[in-house]
Amino acid sequence: MPIVLFNFARNLKITRFTIDVLTQRLEHLESPRDSTREEWSRFVGLTRESVAACDQLHDALRAKFSGVQSLDSAAIAFLNAGFAELHRKIAESIARLNSFEHGTGTVTA
Repeated sequence: MPIVLFNFARNLKITRFTIDVLTQRLEHLESPRDSTREEWSRFVGLTRESVAACDQLHDALRAKFSGVQSLDSAAIAFLNAGFAELHRKIAESIARLNSFEHGTGTVTA
């Protein structure tokens, strides 16, 4: 397997793990005492949507990667762009959860 394809396979495993961790963190998140039920529901809903978008993009990248047989430049470009977008979305989700858990953000962020 060429190194480029190996790196894509590795990125798929790492991002799958990260998305799974984000999902677990979201499931175990506790409502703060100083937020209203409406604020809390909105925060959780937005964060769930964000993680779901990461999951969908991951699945699309996995499907595209599964179809790559060689170093097709169009497929490589698609995967590179897709992983850049996935990493951005994951970083946003992590930042949202971190700011909430550490009290540096608001529930409606």
